[in-house]
Amino acid sequence: MSHRIRIAQVLALVVGGAVAVGAQENARKLFEAGKYQVVVEQTAGDGSPDAQYLKGLAHRKLDQNDQAKDAFQHLVEAGDEWQAVGESAIALTDGDLDHALEAAERAVERNTGLAQAQYQLGLVLDVRGDNAAAAAAFAKAAEANPQMAYAHYYAGMNFYKAKRVDRMAVYFENFLKLAPNAPERPAVESIMRTVRGR
Repeated sequence: MSHRIRIAQVLALVVGGAVAVGAQENARKLFEAGKYQVVVEQTAGDGSPDAQYLKGLAHRKLDQNDQAKDAFQHLVEAGDEWQAVGESAIALTDGDLDHALEAAERAVERNTGLAQAQYQLGLVLDVRGDNAAAAAAFAKAAEANPQMAYAHYYAGMNFYKAKRVDRMAVYFENFLKLAPNAPERPAVESIMRTVRGR
């Protein structure tokens, strides 16, 4: 009997973990399709750092900065590299670019393989107009999580601004495959047509 209970407990953990990962995957796909309010609603009960970061990004897209900072505050309470990601996201929301950069760099130092840390660093560098460095950070985010469509998008945009259209094309093509319903799709296709027409 106790053996069966233990198997049932293990199965519940495995299924529960798969559901959580599936929910986060679904929320990310909704974000990539521009359904930001649905993302906010779907991540409301998910306290994981990944979900809270996505929720904060969705609030930013909706111009709901106070709610975004509330979501990012959960990261500050998560500890270690996520704390630094949260601090950077809050500072960026407030327009404090120096603190945003310092915290994002700290997040990357703590965990170079955390896609969200590299992504956050890219966001800060993008706002600061450091396109080459932003492109490199977004490329590292895409390498850490190849399914992170917006890492590809922002890498492509920053390579484009840095006049590296060879690198831009690769990331834009990946973005279009990963996020076929993204609101940015027409603009990306337009840039690609212009570049290919040269």
